[in-house]
Amino acid sequence: MERFDRASTAAEVYQAGLNLVLERLKPERALIFYGYDDKDQLSAQVGHNLDPRTVLDMGDVSLGILQDAMEAGEAKMLVDAMQDPRFGERTSAVLSGIRSVLSCPIRGDSGDIEGLIYLDSRIQVAAFKQADLPWLNELAQAMQTRLSAVNA
Repeated sequence: MERFDRASTAAEVYQAGLNLVLERLKPERALIFYGYDDKDQLSAQVGHNLDPRTVLDMGDVSLGILQDAMEAGEAKMLVDAMQDPRFGERTSAVLSGIRSVLSCPIRGDSGDIEGLIYLDSRIQVAAFKQADLPWLNELAQAMQTRLSAVNA
């Protein structure tokens, strides 16, 4: 993932990661979270078809799905969130109309989760494939490696 070699700021790393996701996986919407705010919630850094400044306040994504992704601690896919018994009845999932979801935590050097890559589609069921999970893990690792270098 050579694109990160050119990134000299954290903002450039986030944007490069988002660009790679958009090119390869073509999600309807995407977010890259990194770091935590004063409420101990992940902080959205960049987004595609989602405003990172308001996404957690406006209910554009399901907080339950984000929490599930964080607790899983690994790349995770939902083929159809509306049919999943954990999320299909949740108001936020219903209101946002989320169908397919692909997410992957970004682990810091200590192994703690420092961020999350989140992709979804409100239109298409099974928008992502199981084969996308290893690539997304590699992307998350490459982002963390570059972020560690930028922040050193």
